[in-house]
Amino acid sequence: MLSVEGLSKSFGNQHILKDINLQLNDGETTVILGPSGSGKSTLLRCLNLLETPEQGTLTIEGDRLQFGGKLSDAQVRTMRQHSAMVFQQFNLFPNYTALQNVALAPTLNGKLSKSESQQLARDLLVKVGLEHRIDSYPDLLSGGQQQRVAIARALAVSPDYLLFDEPTSALDPELEAEVIRVLIDLARENRSLVVVTHNMAFAQKVANKIIFLDEGRVAFDGPAGDFFASDQPRIRQFLNIFDVVSSAS
Repeated sequence: MLSVEGLSKSFGNQHILKDINLQLNDGETTVILGPSGSGKSTLLRCLNLLETPEQGTLTIEGDRLQFGGKLSDAQVRTMRQHSAMVFQQFNLFPNYTALQNVALAPTLNGKLSKSESQQLARDLLVKVGLEHRIDSYPDLLSGGQQQRVAIARALAVSPDYLLFDEPTSALDPELEAEVIRVLIDLARENRSLVVVTHNMAFAQKVANKIIFLDEGRVAFDGPAGDFFASDQPRIRQFLNIFDVVSSAS
């Protein structure tokens, strides 16, 4: 289980996240929605400690961190071992092949030998449909293929939670569909996914839970079906932008 209590984050005088409280269950897909500037990506980055909140607590699989003071490297490492992040931009090492990009982390963290890491990388690249591009460098891959390599790389460290920050926003519709299919497959395996996205079709089809942020606060936290059927004016206003029809109508 992943939970945050009283989490707040500011950048200078701008208060981005305001007293966030939420709980995410293992084996579920949680989609974080909200207008631009609502704090979605900042919240996701706080879960992986890429940003450090000023106050609140973060608990993942029994490890608990209290914010408000300087964090030690050991504290950060302990919390980060529970999750892996997939970004909008793919952040692959350009001088490494797809195989080498995926095999790097499990080799460096000492959990697997080099040969074991490479076999795991092969298996994961097959899983995301890239068995024919194992030896390709990133500049020879399409954006969708690069993002699938990034997903395989995240899976290679066996995280408790996979965090996705707008994983398809840099892709055209055809390439986006490639990545969405991989995300759907992962959700069907009951992996713990937390996804920031503007793709309402994906959210409707796959999400167990929706977190809706508005002006840095949690405006909705509940089952996906309840969100899309909601008659709350702010939620309907948001969904109407995407031409999403209430499932209750």
